[in-house]
Amino acid sequence: MLSHARDQGATRAFLAVGDFESFTTAARDYGLRVGEDLGLEMRLHVFPLIGADFVSVLNEARTFEADAVIMAAADNACVPVMQSFRDLGFDGTLYLVGACAADAILEAADGANAGVVFSSEGPPDQDDLEGTIFDEVSNEYNTGNAQAAGTVGFRGMMNLYSLLVELGPDNVTSESLIELIRRAEGRESFWGHPYTCDGEQIPGLPSLCAPQQTLFEIPGDSLDDLVYITDWIDTVELFRSAFAE
Repeated sequence: MLSHARDQGATRAFLAVGDFESFTTAARDYGLRVGEDLGLEMRLHVFPLIGADFVSVLNEARTFEADAVIMAAADNACVPVMQSFRDLGFDGTLYLVGACAADAILEAADGANAGVVFSSEGPPDQDDLEGTIFDEVSNEYNTGNAQAAGTVGFRGMMNLYSLLVELGPDNVTSESLIELIRRAEGRESFWGHPYTCDGEQIPGLPSLCAPQQTLFEIPGDSLDDLVYITDWIDTVELFRSAFAE
């Protein structure tokens, strides 16, 4: 998101995250550093997870004169953040996680999703076979909303299946599985970016094997209107640049 904002001419980025250690650590120790390496003036705001007043958060972003506002918020926060951003008349761009692009949320947003940029781990190909497989499996077996985290779970299941098939029924142990994963270098991922699990992708975070992202917008009121606005963004390279000695 920071890379895209910089490429669109932003000079100030406001990063808002919930008060939870994994969120604040990621934002403080990684997000701020990447933004500064990209030449952005950064400000971090930590808001309470329960009962957050997003109007006051966004007003602080406006006082900061942010060109890009990145809100690490989902679920019940999505609609009020989008509507408050619109109602306050921001000139910059609002960035949200892909979970905020669920159909029910878009319908409730009542047009406030226009111009919002969402993140995704999926490939920027709307007609890909693997996405079609996910849709068909979801329609066949799922009784509820299978979007957002459901896509991540399905991708993980399919990638695990691929590893188990390669090992064969007589060679599956926790040790053999971990060893095979650690040897993965540019291994194809179901409906995602190829992954490398040598523990060196992101400094200090060895379990991240494929953090690359794409970004999309939804100019209409449903996921049928989804439009990818970037190819894969090489977040690994962004981190390596920011943490280069």
